[in-house]
Amino acid sequence: MIIIAKIFAAVFAIVVLSRSIVDYRDKKESLQMTVFWIVVWVTISAIAFFPILVDKTIEILGGNRTGLGTFLGMGLVFVMFVSYRIYVKANRVEKNVAKLSREIALWQLRNSKKTK
Repeated sequence: MIIIAKIFAAVFAIVVLSRSIVDYRDKKESLQMTVFWIVVWVTISAIAFFPILVDKTIEILGGNRTGLGTFLGMGLVFVMFVSYRIYVKANRVEKNVAKLSREIALWQLRNSKKTK
């Protein structure tokens, strides 16, 4: 089970990191967001590869050692991957809406000049 979680995290981290870097190079994403996603996914990968970190954190916070590190790590990987995909899609929609609104404004301006 632990090997599956590590593979799961590694694959998602590679996909997100490479996509984020490509989006930065294509100027689709800012440097701040690229750095943010790199930090997030390096942290998630560390938790996935060392689930004992979650158990130690639970112990420090007063809980008992439960072995939940692997499951919490997998859940965190999945939630963060979904969050990243939602962010990317929302960013693309925002850019498309801005482009469309500019095109509509220019179209209306051209048509108003033709009718005058």
